[in-house]
Amino acid sequence: MNLRRMIAALVAATSLLAVWGSVSAAPYVLVAWHQRSNSGVLSSLFFKSGTAQGCPAAAPFRQPCYNPAQAWVAANSIATTVANNTATWDWNGTTMTQTGGVLWAASFISSNPNATPVISDRATSVTINTGTLTATAASYECVEGTFLTTVGANGCLNLTLGDDVTLNSTVAYNVGGNANCVNRVVLGDDASTGNPRAVSDTAGGGGCDGIDGAFDLYNIVPNPRFLILANQANIVGSDGCYMFGRASQASTSPCAADMSIAGASYMLFALPTDTDGDGIIDVLDNCRLLSNATQVDSNGDGYGNRCDGDLNNNGSTNAQDTVLYRQQLGQPSVAPTFNAADINANGSVNAQDTTLYRQLLAAPPGPSGPCLNTFPCPAHP
Repeated sequence: MNLRRMIAALVAATSLLAVWGSVSAAPYVLVAWHQRSNSGVLSSLFFKSGTAQGCPAAAPFRQPCYNPAQAWVAANSIATTVANNTATWDWNGTTMTQTGGVLWAASFISSNPNATPVISDRATSVTINTGTLTATAASYECVEGTFLTTVGANGCLNLTLGDDVTLNSTVAYNVGGNANCVNRVVLGDDASTGNPRAVSDTAGGGGCDGIDGAFDLYNIVPNPRFLILANQANIVGSDGCYMFGRASQASTSPCAADMSIAGASYMLFALPTDTDGDGIIDVLDNCRLLSNATQVDSNGDGYGNRCDGDLNNNGSTNAQDTVLYRQQLGQPSVAPTFNAADINANGSVNAQDTTLYRQLLAAPPGPSGPCLNTFPCPAHP
């Protein structure tokens, strides 16, 4: 084995060891949090806000970035709170520890930042220990969205709201300084349908209610790029699909509903490597080697315009693409989709793009973190 191959092998081995926890690799970045509903539909949680966290300053917003203008988000000051309180994550091989900041993760109908919010978890200093199967936090609060009221329910307290469709009950979180201690008092015509939501599963007692845990994510799911902590060993659907990283540009899921893994929940963490310095870590960057902070991907193939001159999607940038490119010169390029020939996504196909396009000739699209340098880009790893 020559020296170059030996170095490559060592780098690959170190990367895998870091993911599996044999090597401490701190800090990690929380990339995504996905879950399957009771109907088997896959959705994504929102937990980021602000340009410092890689979110756009203006629409369109997509998972995992909150839309600050969404009514419920604005009313609860969620986007501002999250943007000003960045959490970091450390992994020591068995335990994931949140340091500083606030983790405020919320679900919306159809994983759409402009849709109706369902439920959210707000926590500080979360620790998930896969060895002892325990989860703790310094503080916790479940903040109810507006959707479940429309069906006569409260998800944080696990109640039906009765005939008056009004929450009559009360709740206290962090009782006695215990982030997993919740006191729920069921009042009026409300009726309990299960335990309230907090940090981790517990039978209750000592002045605390029994809890359904939001952070019971003790399974390490094998993956070459991410550290995945899940509430169950299997998160992969019968079709082999599971969402990874961010949702698509349209905030859609690539996976069909699957009842066999209904209720699955999993957090994805990745190393903070950002080769091109555009603020997008490599595992999510659709142009890993060329800076493109906007991540514009006009044809939705998983490769950003900045590194994708393959306009006919045949796997190579060649004379056929040059013909197509010339046809687009001077044509409109409108945000947020833009024209695929608008290589720098500045709203116009012009001489600047011609220079960039020529640099892409004879090359395949990419490389792209989500696509693992493959063509076409798969819907899952």
